[in-house]
Amino acid sequence: MGSQPYVLVVPFPAQGHVAPLMKFSHQIVDHGIKVTFVSPEFIHERLTTTMPMKSSIRLVPFPDGLEPGDDQNDTIKLTNSFLEAMPGQFKDLIEKINESDDERISCVITDGMVVPALEVAEKMGIKRAVLCPAGPATLAIVLSIPKLIQDGIIYTQGNN
Repeated sequence: MGSQPYVLVVPFPAQGHVAPLMKFSHQIVDHGIKVTFVSPEFIHERLTTTMPMKSSIRLVPFPDGLEPGDDQNDTIKLTNSFLEAMPGQFKDLIEKINESDDERISCVITDGMVVPALEVAEKMGIKRAVLCPAGPATLAIVLSIPKLIQDGIIYTQGNN
């Protein structure tokens, strides 16, 4: 096993998620960490046209689960298909990378929306980290949801 840390970075397939995780990836590469950036095919195409030719970040396309002709701007459909397709194919990707004697994934970094990637990494015994691309106020609200439900401020079963 190589001594260089090797991480997979997996953003949720939306620009507000991809751009911050790509910036983070560039930062950690500068500290000697090998990065493979995993994104759905339609985002991968955009990244390959905008990335510098000599980037040390490896880009890997990942199926988004949509059928040909489906609208990638349909956020609900994209989210559901991406999260459904993620576990099995993500596990296969990690196994393929880990087949090499000199490359083994040491950590999976996602934003909080890509829970299946975290679950796969956990089952495979790989360290996990979550980077929140949202602002602190958004994070505070999201983390407060259970308390807001408990206090009856947010209802889980329609209007009461």
